Amino acid sequence: MPFQKIIPVQFKQIIGQQFIKEKLINMAKTGRISHTQLFAGPEGSGNLALALAYAQYVNCAAATDEDSCGQCPSCIKFQKLIHPDLHFTVPTISPYKQTKEILVEWREALIQNPYINDFQWLQTIDNNANKQGNITAEECRDIINRLGLTSYEAKFKTQIIWLPEYLHLSGNILLKLLEEPPEGTLIILVANNTEKVIATILSRAQTIKIPKLTDDEIAEALVKYQNCMPQKAADIARLSDGDYNLAISLTAMEQDGYFGSYSAWMRFCFSGKVGELQKWVDEMAGSGREYVKNFLGYSTQMIRAAFLIKYGDQSLVRVNEEEKQFLMKFSGFLDGRNLPEILKSLDEAVVAVERNANLKILFLNLSLYIGRQLKKAQQAKV
Repeated sequence: MPFQKIIPVQFKQIIGQQFIKEKLINMAKTGRISHTQLFAGPEGSGNLALALAYAQYVNCAAATDEDSCGQCPSCIKFQKLIHPDLHFTVPTISPYKQTKEILVEWREALIQNPYINDFQWLQTIDNNANKQGNITAEECRDIINRLGLTSYEAKFKTQIIWLPEYLHLSGNILLKLLEEPPEGTLIILVANNTEKVIATILSRAQTIKIPKLTDDEIAEALVKYQNCMPQKAADIARLSDGDYNLAISLTAMEQDGYFGSYSAWMRFCFSGKVGELQKWVDEMAGSGREYVKNFLGYSTQMIRAAFLIKYGDQSLVRVNEEEKQFLMKFSGFLDGRNLPEILKSLDEAVVAVERNANLKILFLNLSLYIGRQLKKAQQAKV
């Protein structure tokens, strides 16, 4: 996946989030640095990149009122992710039990894409694995051991725990450390969904809520970093709904083809023509898991947009004219009963893709189910 060559560990290199940047800088300048912080933001919002920039800023030898210097020895090591006082904890899968076993792979993945999500990361470790990620008890004990040592050179020994949602009950091992970390320690937990973080951890961290990016911020970044044409960048930004990671995925996979595939799929679902549907399923299944996952996300947005066109405020609908014309007709096949069922089935399909489900079987079953739901709405009118 293409991305800027230098990892954005200065605030000025991070997309949007100006209010959050100013808040973090002010916290550092006034000395109000909580030793355990939780950067909570939706996927693709840049919360991990912000955690890195913040850690670099508080350890910079010549920080200004606006950013770290980017040139002192500390900053240079942070930019290369090799600072001896910068530590990472990330989800792993068997046979790996600790981050240090796959630290080289993590650094490479992070430099390539600081907006990486857990699905992409776990696929990096083992592309064919059908395993759930985990932050193990062994990893938790290793965190305690390394933070108990004296720092090498930094003002703050920094521990970044990416996706504490994967801690589960093993996270209780860290409770005392999170509540009373050693002097000169900064622990930053980076979460996408705080509802999945155990309550005992949430209660011990200062939460900084990071909003999703705006369409304008994403579009500007796509033009600047991905060499996107402005109109295409605007269309992708609208579809990504604040998720820059999804936006660069759509850029790499030619998002323009999504609408054609989606409109054809809905027609095949309703018509029930098995031969045409099977051919479509075979082509989609051969597109790759990341493409399929993003396509399902696009389909979810289209279903919701169709419902808004029928029952809501059309000014809230974020689609182009071609999509809108199709959805105005398609909305007649949706009602208050089948919409939740179709959306639920799409969400479950995304989870199944992440768990390495057979894509042909998945899409065939999903298509038949959606077809039945669409026909129910038509039968109700009779």
